[in-house]
Amino acid sequence: MFPDMDPGARRRLGLRGPALLLVAAALVLAQEAQSADRGKRRECAESKACSLSEELPPVDAQVAQAEPVQIPVYRPPRRGSPRAKVGGGIRTGRALPELFVLTPDHLAETVSVDPSLFWHIDAVPAGSAKLVFTLIDEVSFDPMVEAVLPAPGAPGIQRIRLADHAVKLDPEMEYEWSVALVLDPEDRTRDVMSSGFIRRVAPPLEPVASTAAYAELGLWYDALESISDAIEASPGDAALRGQRAALLRQAGLESAVE
Repeated sequence: MFPDMDPGARRRLGLRGPALLLVAAALVLAQEAQSADRGKRRECAESKACSLSEELPPVDAQVAQAEPVQIPVYRPPRRGSPRAKVGGGIRTGRALPELFVLTPDHLAETVSVDPSLFWHIDAVPAGSAKLVFTLIDEVSFDPMVEAVLPAPGAPGIQRIRLADHAVKLDPEMEYEWSVALVLDPEDRTRDVMSSGFIRRVAPPLEPVASTAAYAELGLWYDALESISDAIEASPGDAALRGQRAALLRQAGLESAVE
């Protein structure tokens, strides 16, 4: 059974006939198991016929290897004077929807010639009330745009695409935009209105392709549009909604967080 082991070695190990048989059997079984395992791994590598449990690391390892969600950090532009965001309006005794534009309380920037603008409403307007979008530049007397918006299908964050209104922003021009709930077209003092400010600036030298990068450069409108586009493409992605919520909170827009 052990051809290389002399009788003296056997006596020193205290191995006798039955014990030798048991040890030998155990060694044979171990060698066969190792050989089978090596063969299985070789077949797996050659044919890629492994099961998911064999190919993937444990769940804990997968979680550890996953990249953390990058929360956008908005850094407001340093140049220029602040512009106060206007909100509210004269309300009647009956309950009315509350609306506000999704902008910081300063002149926010974009590199897009026709960016999307976002606003929020907490209830769908009832009756004959209309929603009116207005865009004014800093030099013209008349508005560039004054258009009735479609009634929202549900409360929450809404989008205005400037391209839909054939608008192109001039570089370094300041604009004021607003959304108003018009209760009485003959008496606009009763409007519930909110407005913000936007300026188009030169794009950075290096291409920008992420919400976090836009936010870091102080490009509020581009950051919000980037993350909102991603949410529209994957509406069930909780991580994307968490990123937008973090961005909105940094501008004091907690009421718009879903």
